[in-house]
Amino acid sequence: MSAARRSGEIVAYAMWILAMSGYVFAATCRSSLSATGIQAALYFNISSAALSSFVYLQLFVYAIVQIPAGIMLDRFGPKRMIAAGCLLMSVGQGIMALATATWMAVCARAAVGIGDACIFISVIRLLAAWFPMRKLPLLNQLTGQIGNLGQIISVYPFVWVMKMAHWQIAFLSLAAIGVLIAFCVISLLRESPHERESRAMAQKLRTTGLNWGDVLRNLRSVARLPGTICGFWVHSITWFSNTMMNQLWGFPFLLAVEHYSHAQASAYLASGTAMCVIWALMFGRFSSAHPIHGRIMLVYVTVGAQMLCWTILLATAGPHPTAVMIALLFSISSGMAASSVAFDFAREGCLPKDLGTATALANIGGFLSSGLVLLGVGQLLDWQGANSPRLYTSQSMRVAVLVQYPMWIIGLIGFSVMLPKVLARLRERSLRLSTAELRH
Repeated sequence: MSAARRSGEIVAYAMWILAMSGYVFAATCRSSLSATGIQAALYFNISSAALSSFVYLQLFVYAIVQIPAGIMLDRFGPKRMIAAGCLLMSVGQGIMALATATWMAVCARAAVGIGDACIFISVIRLLAAWFPMRKLPLLNQLTGQIGNLGQIISVYPFVWVMKMAHWQIAFLSLAAIGVLIAFCVISLLRESPHERESRAMAQKLRTTGLNWGDVLRNLRSVARLPGTICGFWVHSITWFSNTMMNQLWGFPFLLAVEHYSHAQASAYLASGTAMCVIWALMFGRFSSAHPIHGRIMLVYVTVGAQMLCWTILLATAGPHPTAVMIALLFSISSGMAASSVAFDFAREGCLPKDLGTATALANIGGFLSSGLVLLGVGQLLDWQGANSPRLYTSQSMRVAVLVQYPMWIIGLIGFSVMLPKVLARLRERSLRLSTAELRH
């Protein structure tokens, strides 16, 4: 039995790694305009607001598609969803490579957003099928943060290919990698240890007519669960600051405010992505050991740290000391890691059959808030007359990033209001489990 258990664990981790390749690819595609944002603005000759539209459109598309993606995930399973997502992102990167006008680039980013929306929730669903409940908080954390190492790929190898070859070659190469990953997923990925039963159940679901009335009623039911709502607010307030820096505005901010070189800015952002993995290991173990109050503390502490560090940075003249910049890096990366707590809230508040839908609804939060922040930064830059990368100044960037504060305040209020209901549900469940154990 011990040998069989070890063999099963090896297979489980192999399936996770294979699925993770799709998520790393998704994170790479998502952030492929981060390190090339200035080049993209010059390449397409567009304003700051138009440049931010490339990214926030993708994030809004992602948020909108999360609901149908969650429904399809519960119906078709993670294998098909991961493969389809990789293929859609490859199409988007191919369009971006050949784009000669702004509207083509916008369509490309929309395709990337649709494909991206299929990946993460599918990996989370796969984990729930392969691993015991006690391991899920840590693995959810690692999934989110290891996947985001794709940002390092976009900052270094992707930019290197672009400099060595050309815009078209870089994006076409990324598209080809996505097709390869989709092929490997379809060929090798197993959705659960009980593959035959899982396949039979999925086939039964697909052959059953889709009753949209039942689907919408179930969606409303899951969306009203306190755990789902709490997960939405957690994801929305912890995630967007790191995303703002890594998806688009980090390079312009560091160059204009801190006078970093391009190499220094790349190293700074890449270090933050690596730091997310360290935070994930710590937070995963902590939230497993303290599943109720520990998770709540992570949310308040990480969001509070982000607000404090940004306030110090914006209230003092730059360039800032290394200690201040490291503190900012630690705070926004900790928020990125804490965002995975959202899926713990969502998972524990729903039935297993609704896990894909609940995860998708919680996942919308961070992408919606990030899209609004990215849009807000671009608009505030344009309103100050900084409608081109050549016109970005320390003052204009400082004013632009103030858009984060309303998002934090609204999200913290929403989370705090919903928290008592979540705590009551968790206590009721713990009491039921304790009573059942005593009876046995």
